[in-house]
Formats: sequence, C-alpha cells, structure tokens
Amino acid sequence: MPLERLLFEGDRALRLGSRAMDLLLALLERAGDIVDKHELVAIVWPNAVVDDATLRVHLAALRKALGDGRDGQRYITTIPGRGYGFLAPLAHTGRQAPGAGGAEPRHNLPVMLTRMLGRAEVLQTMANQLLQLRLLCIAGPGGIGKTTLAVVLATRVLRRYADGVCFVDLSPLEEGRLVPLALATALGVAVPAGDPMPLLLAYLRPRHMLIVLDNCEHVIGAAATLADALLKGAPLLHVLATSREPMRLISEQLQRLPALELPPADAVPDAAAARHFAAVQLFCERCAAVDDAFVLADADVPVVVDICRRLDGIPLALELAAGRIGHFGLHELRRQLDDRFRLLTRGARNMPLRHQTLRATLDWSYGLLDAQERQVLQALSVFKSRFRLESASAVAGCDVFDTVADLAAKSLVSIEFCRQHVYYRLLDTTRAYAGAQLSAGGGAGAVLLRHARHCLGLAGRIATDWGSMPPAHWSARYGRHVDDLRAAIDWAFGEDGDVALGVALTLAAQTLFYQLSLMDEYRVRVERALERMATHAVDDPDSEMRLHGLQAHLLLHTQGITGTMLRSFQRGYALAMRTDDGNRRFEAICGMWICCLKLADFQRADSYVTELAVLCEARDDAAMQLVLARMRAVGEYVQGRYAQSAALARMVLAHPEGAGHPGFNNALLADQQVCLRGTLARCLWMQGRPDDALALAREAVAVGFEHNGVTLCVALAVNAIPVALWCGQGGLAHAWTCLLCEHAGRYGLLYWSAWGAAYQRLLDGGEALTDFPWPSVRSWPIQVDLMATLHDAAADSGALRRARMGLAPWSAPEVLRRDAHHRWRALAQDDAAGLEAVRAQLDEALLLARGQQAPGWELRCATSLAAVLQAQGCRAAAHAVLAPVHAGYRQGRDTTDVMAAAALLAQLA
Repeated sequence: MPLERLLFEGDRALRLGSRAMDLLLALLERAGDIVDKHELVAIVWPNAVVDDATLRVHLAALRKALGDGRDGQRYITTIPGRGYGFLAPLAHTGRQAPGAGGAEPRHNLPVMLTRMLGRAEVLQTMANQLLQLRLLCIAGPGGIGKTTLAVVLATRVLRRYADGVCFVDLSPLEEGRLVPLALATALGVAVPAGDPMPLLLAYLRPRHMLIVLDNCEHVIGAAATLADALLKGAPLLHVLATSREPMRLISEQLQRLPALELPPADAVPDAAAARHFAAVQLFCERCAAVDDAFVLADADVPVVVDICRRLDGIPLALELAAGRIGHFGLHELRRQLDDRFRLLTRGARNMPLRHQTLRATLDWSYGLLDAQERQVLQALSVFKSRFRLESASAVAGCDVFDTVADLAAKSLVSIEFCRQHVYYRLLDTTRAYAGAQLSAGGGAGAVLLRHARHCLGLAGRIATDWGSMPPAHWSARYGRHVDDLRAAIDWAFGEDGDVALGVALTLAAQTLFYQLSLMDEYRVRVERALERMATHAVDDPDSEMRLHGLQAHLLLHTQGITGTMLRSFQRGYALAMRTDDGNRRFEAICGMWICCLKLADFQRADSYVTELAVLCEARDDAAMQLVLARMRAVGEYVQGRYAQSAALARMVLAHPEGAGHPGFNNALLADQQVCLRGTLARCLWMQGRPDDALALAREAVAVGFEHNGVTLCVALAVNAIPVALWCGQGGLAHAWTCLLCEHAGRYGLLYWSAWGAAYQRLLDGGEALTDFPWPSVRSWPIQVDLMATLHDAAADSGALRRARMGLAPWSAPEVLRRDAHHRWRALAQDDAAGLEAVRAQLDEALLLARGQQAPGWELRCATSLAAVLQAQGCRAAAHAVLAPVHAGYRQGRDTTDVMAAAALLAQLA
C-alpha cells in the first residue's frame, strides 16, 4: 500500500524502516529497469552525503523483509557498476498512487520516432536534479538535441507528477505576448487574450505538474517571465525549458548541452570502437536508415570521424549530412562539406558562434538542393504546423509530390503518420532558415497570399467536417491548424496583406475557434476585422453583418451583457434585414432572440420567434424548422406552458435531424441537443417528475462535455444546477457549481463565471443569507428570475415586481410563495391580519401554479399554504389543500419538497 507506506505478506504487516521503504518505492517506480545507485541515494537521502556501504545496509534490510532468496524467489537484482532493479512480477489492486505502477499520468509529450543517443549521463543528472530543483533550463545551439532530451527526460520522470506533464512548443509563436496563451492552449484552458496570467495561475496553483517550455530562445524574455510567475504562483509546479540561451532567473539550474562525443583527435579507432562514440553512432544509424546497404568499414572511419568533427557533433547537422549519403557517398559528402565550411570563418563578428555553425550546416544542405527543391522548401516554411501533401502543393503553386519526397529523404522535411494519414513537418531551425531565404528572394508575398487562400479553403473544410466527424477525431485532425489560421489572418491584416481576405479568413475560422473554445481570442480577432474594415473603407455589408453577429455572441459569453454587445446584435440585425438571404436573416433573428432572452424580455423574444416562423414558411428547410421548434420550446417554458414546451423539446430530440445543422448551432453557439435536454429536464421537474428531471439533467451535462465550452456552461448554469437545487440535491449542485466555475474560468467565459459565483454565494450562504449579493453590474434580469426560485434572499422587490407585472410567468408562483413566506417570518406573533394577507398571497401563488399545470410549484405552494392554515388552526383545510397534490407524485419520494409535504401531512393527520 504505497500511499500508506505499508508492506504486507498476506494479511501480516511487515516491519520496514523508513529508508528501506523509500528504497522499495523508488525501485517499484522503475520496476523492470536498473536504477543507478546515485539516483537511489539522491531519492532516499536528498540532502545528505551517503556512501555505498549505507546504501547496501538498507538494501540488505529490504531484501530480508521481502524474503529475497527464500525458496528461490528473487526480488531485487544487483548489476555491478550500474545499480539495482526490482525484477519480480507485479500485480496491482485497489486505488493506485501516481508513480506507483497505476495509470500513467496525463501528458501531451511528442512521440519520439528515433532513439536518443549519447545523453545517458546528462539524462541521469537532470532526473536527479528534478527531485530537488523546480526550474531546469537545457541550453545549447540549434540542432543540438535540446527538445529530444527534454522529451525523454519528461517521459522518464512522468510518474513523479500526479497531474502529469504539459509540453508547450513555443516555436510557432512570433510574439512574446502569446507565450502564456500557448501554455493555456496546451493545458486546454481558455484565458482572456489581454490578461491571461490570473486564470492560468488559478488553474495551475493546486496542480503537481511538470511544464516543458520548448524552443524559448525567440521569446526568451516572455518565457522567463512566465516561468518566474509559474514558480512563484504555483508551488507544486516544476518547469523544464529548452533554449539557445539561459533565462537568467535566480532559481534557474542551467544545463548546457554539449555536442555528441567524438573520437579523440589524435587517434583513429577501428569501426567497432568508433561506434562507441555518440556522434559516430548517430551518423551511422541515420546513414543506414537512408541507405540500407550502408556499413561502416574500418577504411571509412577516418572519413566519418572527420565529417562528424566538422559538423561539431551537432545532431541536426549529422542528420542533414546523413540524408545525402545515398546520393553522394561518404567521400563526396566530405568534399561538399569542405566547400561549405569555409563560411564558418567569414560570418559576422557580432553573430554568436552557435548561429554560425548551424547556419553553415543549413547553408550547406540548402546548397545541395536544385532550384525546384529550394523553391518548395521556401514555400513550406510558411506552415506553422504539420501539413498534408495537397496543402504543400497549394502553397507552393505546383505539384510537389516528388520534391517533398526528395526533401524528406534529405532530412529537411519530417514525415509523421497519424490515423492512416501522412503529414509533413519542417524542423523549427529549418523552417526559420528557409523562411529567411524566402524573404531574401523577394517571393514571400506571393507565397503568403497562396498560404492565406489555402487556409481559407481549409477553414471551410474544417467547418464542413465538424458536422460529420466525431468531435475527438475532428479535434485531433484539425486542432493543430489553428496556428496556420492565426498566421494567415495576421498576414492578411498586416502591412502587405489583403484586408478583404483577412475578413474572409476571420469569418471562415469561426468553427475552429468556437469548437476549440478560443472564444476570447476569437473575439479580439473579430473586433480587429471590424476595425480594419472601417479603416480601409471596405464596403461589404454581408461580412460586416456576420462580424457584428459574431462579436455580439462572443461579447455576451466572454464579458456579459454590455452596451457594445447590444449594439452589435442590433447592427447585425439591421444589416440582415436589408438582404434577401434567408440564412443571414435566420442568424440575425436568432441573435436578437438570444439577446432578448438574456434580458428576460420574453414578449419581445416571442416577436422574433414569430418573425422566424414567417421566414420558415417561405423555405422548405427541416433544420431551420427544428431550430424554430427549439426556440418555441423555450418560449413556451418561460410563459409557464410546460406541457407544450416538453412536447416541442421531445419532438426535436427525436427527429433524425435533431442534432441541428452545424451552421445553425454556430448561430446559437450552444449545441441544440444539449440545450433541449436541459429545457426538457426543467419541464419534467415542473410536471412533478423530479427523478426523471435529474436523470436528464445529468445526461445534458455528460453530452455537454463533447462540445464547446459555452455548451457545457449553458447545460450547467441554466438547467442542471437549478434542477439539482429544486430537487434538494445540494451536494450535486455544489459539485456542478464547482465544475461550472472551473470550466468557465478555463475558457475565459466571464459571463458564465458570474453565474458560477452567484450559485457559490447562494450555496455558501444557506438559510443565513438575508440579502442576495448580486453582481456589481446588474445586467442580470434572467438571473433575477431564476435565482428568485432558489432562495428567499433572491426573491426581492425586483423579482416580485417582475412576477406581479407578468414579465416572468414561469417563476411567478414560486416568487410569490417565497415572498409570502418571507413576510410570514417577519410577522408579529399576534398579527392575524398580516397572516391572512400571507394566506391570500399563497392562495394566489397556488392558483397560478395550478393554471400552469406545474405540480412542482403546486406542491411547494400547497405545503406553504397548509402550514399557514395550520397556524390559523384550520387543520382540516390544510390537509385538504396538501394531500391531493402530494398524492399526485409518483416519484421523488426522497426529494426535499416531497419529504417536507409528507412530514406536514403527518402532523395534520
């Protein structure tokens, strides 16, 4: 039992000292491997100097406790000069601790397609350092193998971290301000683009993780600032960084990565001995991968050693050289290298030597390409992530099938296989080098234009496939393209770009940004598109209308109800009504309907439903008709017509096309199926079926996880949490509230964060809460109606006014009841007139509930009224009011309302 640090033999607990137990746990963590004795000492005695004899004494005690050697059973093996290993078979039962052989902690580490060579000693050193230090930086020149070492190291220590490892590739970034956003994206946490750190730190503060920041050199200041903030704000985090230069932080442990080991300059070994040096071993392995006939002969050793030495033992340079072995052979390869390395002595004096060395290597490799290969390599440099062959052809402007294959054979392009698809990728140093060549050649504008146009088409395919692919597969296939779309949009709105194309790209990227829940970032990009349209006097009413609609939705969910949000909805609607495009009108009407719902202006919302019905009459569009039915279901609900609302919801849910058209789901932002499940759950509770309501609310939450961040927030805040509270499930409501707060915070949805905060205050305050603490900006009418049904403190004068004026029919019975209940508690003991006024208001509430055919409200009103009648001495009348309503319940016997009614009936019997 590793968590309890207990060791059993059968049912008998074995006595084991603390050091011996530490040794056992360390060996079990690496069961099947040989653990270096120095690593064992660092784990068990992290702050002490311990000799080998002490280690052997405690290992002997451990062996004795285990019965090692008894009846031929062996547990711990010793490898002289290396270390110790636990080699007995293992079986796991019960809950498993992180790092104790249980399920592997979560991580997003890249898969290593080739093995790391020559880094065993530094790997062991850094693994030991991570036991005591929180910030390690692997520094060295480009191509030295920093990323490879970081990935292998992170894999090695993965089980030490309960919350796993998060790998962040900073190479696609062009601005330091995007560094925190890149970390947020890798974590799956959406944060405000303007100030991401508070939400990032709030998410990471309780987590025990290793954060790997890869390729920091081009954003070193921002990466260092982020690392420092993480270490100070999240005490359980460790940070591992790779960079061409140190971060220069006080807490930083710098590990400069040397070149791979080379044979001594004064000795030429034979082939067998030469392979013991990592640089030669790597070069030969890569040559054999390119040419299966390659074999290192003794006669060729001087040539190979010379190539490796002239390439400074840099892994990337060695791989580039090996990529041409099949074309040139060893001797010609060395001659080509001799010509190229003359550049090493002629580089600019103020350029770092490591840049000169890598540039010389890349210059040499580039010099071996023909004109077509150079042109294609330059074009491929604009991709920010991996790409398909057809994408490469589109951006290069020609068929590149053979050329890309040649570049891949020369190790200038990497090949990756994923889900039966082949992808290509440029190493970051190769991409930077090729990009510089593209800029110098003067053809960058044409290539970047083709890239942007290709991204426009790609965004269209991404949107189309969203409706036909499982969400997980869709995200795995298309999620990585967000970097290319970002780059294309940024270029289009840049100095040499194309504003109209940038607007089209921004609109086309809607599905990708929505489904990746990058709402706040997308809001900024939509606002930028509108600003550029205005600045450049772009006359495109259709695009302007769509952008205003997007801006309004995004502002609603990321910032809440604001004047800008209202004006954007109105501007989009006004522009749409000038067109004959039914889809554009549909989107605008949906937007205004949502706006009215959030403002709790249900009568005006109904007017937009009517307007949409007229539009649908002129179109034979089943998907649009289903959206209309969804809107009507909500409209019937808020008017207190629950049977009609439930019937409409069931009709849409059962329809073959009930999932909704992807474009229409985008117009409404939240998924149709999830929202309708929530609406139906609330109807079922109103109809006296609390068990069914709670089951459907759980289903809505479960399905909500499969969609964007807004969908789950709607499922929780508008539907699931109220149903749980109405059912008296405070624990479940609290759990769902925590989920809402975390989810809204992760995706930067401030509007829904405010909902979560309100629920949290309500749950924390309990019965002692006398004044509901509404948000400082009270643009919350729909929340007023809902919260007033959950707590007496929220049923204040504002909620009562809306109920009396008929502005919130659905909640009116419960608001009147709670207000009457509140007044009753405030009455003097002998205030008969006041008690009669309370009874009269409860009568009114009960009649409203019966008129709505809402047993959920009716049971509450009847229970309160019966209690007042009991206080007035009218026990028979009280029983006559409550008993029929209670008898009508066929489920929910363990809910708060049903149990309260039953208890009161027992008193009245």
